[in-house]
Amino acid sequence: MEHDHYLHPQRFPKNAEGPFYTTGSQLRNGIWCSDCMSCELPENEAPSLLAPLTNNNSDTYFVRQPVTGDDIDQACAAINVCCTGALRYGGCDPGILAKLDPSRCDYPKSGRLYKLFRSLFFRKNDG
Repeated sequence: MEHDHYLHPQRFPKNAEGPFYTTGSQLRNGIWCSDCMSCELPENEAPSLLAPLTNNNSDTYFVRQPVTGDDIDQACAAINVCCTGALRYGGCDPGILAKLDPSRCDYPKSGRLYKLFRSLFFRKNDG
């Protein structure tokens, strides 16, 4: 499958496919745990995008990717309030990157990696 975003090696496997994601760690027994501290701040910023924390779920992850501008704003707000840096953006949309701290992005707004990614995945159609 071809991706238009970075596939972080610690991407929590419950995340919906797409550039917004949370990180996690795999324990020795093979079980994954979210790196988020379950404080509910990200979930309060993006309740329709992130899994609700319940008695049956203590992991923070994206259940769906943002579609609308409002969704994107909520996802960015959730990333920005996460105290552990466990919520991340793996895409390279300049408008989204401008809303986020570069340390929360896999492709910073400048640099060779960003330029290479843009040239590979966002070529302009010449005809």
